[in-house]
Amino acid sequence: MEVAHKLGILSIKKNVNDNVGFLLTNKKGSYCSLYGTPSSRYNGLFYFDDKTMWMYKFLDDIEVIGHGKVSGLANGFYFTERKKDSLIESFLMPTHLNSLVYELSSKNDVDIVLDCKESYDNRQWGRHYEIFDEQGCIIIKFTKKTDRREDASGDIQEFVLYLAVKSDVDGYVKNDRWVERRYSFDKERNSPPFMRYVYNALRCKGSKFIFSMSKNKNMAISECLHVFGNLEAIKNKEKEHFFSIIKNESAKRIIKNDRISNELKVAYINAFNSLNKLIVEDKDNYGVFAGLPWFFQFWSRDSLTSLKALSKINSKLAEKMLFSYLTRINSDGRLPNLIGKHPLIDLGSADAHGWLFLRCKDMAEKINRNKQIINSIKSSMNVIKQSKNTSPERIKEYIRKCSIVISKREDWHHKAVYEIESSLEKSINGLLRNHTKSNFEHNDVNETWMDTTFGDDKREGIRIEVQALKLQMYCLMFEITQNQKYKVMENVLKLQARQRFWNHKILADGLKDFTIRPNIFIAAYAYPELLSKEEWEVCFDNALKSLWLDWGGLSTIGKDSPLYCEDNTGEDIKSYHRGDSWFWINNLAALTLKRINENKFKNQIKKIIKASTEEILWKGCIGCHSEISSAKELSSKGCFNQAWSNAMFIELIEELFQ
Repeated sequence: MEVAHKLGILSIKKNVNDNVGFLLTNKKGSYCSLYGTPSSRYNGLFYFDDKTMWMYKFLDDIEVIGHGKVSGLANGFYFTERKKDSLIESFLMPTHLNSLVYELSSKNDVDIVLDCKESYDNRQWGRHYEIFDEQGCIIIKFTKKTDRREDASGDIQEFVLYLAVKSDVDGYVKNDRWVERRYSFDKERNSPPFMRYVYNALRCKGSKFIFSMSKNKNMAISECLHVFGNLEAIKNKEKEHFFSIIKNESAKRIIKNDRISNELKVAYINAFNSLNKLIVEDKDNYGVFAGLPWFFQFWSRDSLTSLKALSKINSKLAEKMLFSYLTRINSDGRLPNLIGKHPLIDLGSADAHGWLFLRCKDMAEKINRNKQIINSIKSSMNVIKQSKNTSPERIKEYIRKCSIVISKREDWHHKAVYEIESSLEKSINGLLRNHTKSNFEHNDVNETWMDTTFGDDKREGIRIEVQALKLQMYCLMFEITQNQKYKVMENVLKLQARQRFWNHKILADGLKDFTIRPNIFIAAYAYPELLSKEEWEVCFDNALKSLWLDWGGLSTIGKDSPLYCEDNTGEDIKSYHRGDSWFWINNLAALTLKRINENKFKNQIKKIIKASTEEILWKGCIGCHSEISSAKELSSKGCFNQAWSNAMFIELIEELFQ
């Protein structure tokens, strides 16, 4: 299959052998992800209900009659095109509309294949479809009922979904048949069931189709008619929105940098665009999904890790999220694990609060830079006041306007610093009461980002990255308050951490646990003052001997460990944190290596960038940075589009080529 990224003079293309796909979103949480061959229950068109914060699947696939397999996929960033023989399919999801626009280069018959269900629900029975006409649209009503073959009760209605479909050619034929679908991707990742019956509902003809989703029939119809009648204006708006994003200062610096190859520029823009795709900003419901297709929640750790890169895309949203999280500090000093409906909502998070205040440190530095700018403006105002060549009235008016702006900004600075200080103090005090033992911060099983257990590998206790995040909290509190007790607390914990974790060769992963893991890179990213640069070099040299993967990544455990798995085991979590290479960690590690000694570690940095670039451009869900790779070889595994993978790639490229 030929894969292309269409971006004017930066456009690139390549032939790939994998079954690759695409992902489109609408900023309301809904998404469309289709691959060359349907390979997963998570392929299709999905609807996010912002009231329940739950995801529902509608379409399994759209099948063009009389045309072969997908032979080409073109990423247009805000739209996607696929080639089947001489036919071109085009897909677009308009922002803030729960609709899919599907266009063909010529009129054809298409089969609409449905699999309406809650995203995680694999029950086969109790699925009821009705098809009828209303207001010029084809309406598909889906009703989910319980069934005694699978449930404790029978014939109890659970929910109803509506899909409104409109084509530029009237008429349709009901196919009304169930067909077997076998999912190779799900089988590969040990995610049963690997087979499911889906509903081939109807056949209709046209070159332009609108699919609008809702739990309310009238809303689905209204939106479908609106999109159909205003399609050209909607498409132009989507184009303008995308190009406005890549015209911001961060993106422009990368695009205009002559030292960066076209491939790397396009990978960066894709990461930028793919992180933007995971943003949900709809009325009071806002945040960034940890990943699609199955992490459609606002996970605190993932959101805050991604926040620095997110601020380059949407600074107002990033600021809003930061201060929202400040209000969510619990009495024990921690943040909730996630916001949204999920079985792990009550699981503790040992590091999200640390990431929050690491991002607050970024905010505090920004405020200090703004203060310097304000002082410069004040100096200029004084010069103007003393000037004899400017009319007094113009001077007064200019100074009045400047004074208003400065006053508002200074008020905001004071409020922001106060909120950070108050929340940080609450967090520190709560942590000292509830999660601190002998000055170290303690966590239970599955409370760090390595949140899966296999055998005796549980990572409970006292972990290095958690201590580093705690150290930067003390450091920030001292910088804000100048209260010496926080400097003392920082120095005591730093001394103890060096004594108990650092053996002058490697930094331990946990107290009395010198298992080689890449969490040392998180520690260096969060609190580089823990070791000197020379010590970090020794530490990284020794760790890389065990963790380095020749294709350009890091294993999540030393390759000499009996727990090491070189092949991804999917939903069987054996390899998840015991071999699988996480792209966010790889990118963060490259960034940290650059900060410690860019010249010494240039080969590792270069290889990590090359691997991440290749994965974004040519593997898996095209244009998206996925969650993980097998340790054995570069691959696209796990979530199709992972927020912190994209975010850390953005941070890495921007800092490397600033």
